[in-house]
Amino acid sequence: MYQIFYNHMIHDKDKQMETGLVLNTSYDIFFLGVDISEYEELTHHKTHYDDGSFGFDCYEFERNGYNIELYCEDGHTVDSICCRESCIYKGQELIMMKFEDFLNIINEEPLNHEILYVPCKDNWGQNQHVYDFDKSGLQVWVWRGKIRTIIIDNTNAYEE
Repeated sequence: MYQIFYNHMIHDKDKQMETGLVLNTSYDIFFLGVDISEYEELTHHKTHYDDGSFGFDCYEFERNGYNIELYCEDGHTVDSICCRESCIYKGQELIMMKFEDFLNIINEEPLNHEILYVPCKDNWGQNQHVYDFDKSGLQVWVWRGKIRTIIIDNTNAYEE
């Protein structure tokens, strides 16, 4: 199923621009649960992260002028999709949207909230508010009241 849809999206550029975020499922042409080999023919940069207790691969792709990151914990299955520069949902840009406006669009209250320090350049950093929306499969990172990062996963897929 993913391969058929993926091939269709590669050849239909107008449709690609309209796709955006599909909750618990995909962003643009990238689908959760798909083997990363489906996308490796596209130009990308791969980085492996491992802190000794947890490791994953990050594949960074450029689409429509923006970077999209795919994370694979097992080395081949796309577990999450990260959007830091652009994330379109229902025709609206979520990155830099006021968090209050996002809550009206998503129509769901966050299940969890924590504050995490995000290092930036020149020894500066940000205390970002991180909200988990399990029903929608989103993790939303907010700084100064505006969305900075959207991570898409399918939390429901891991429930027994």
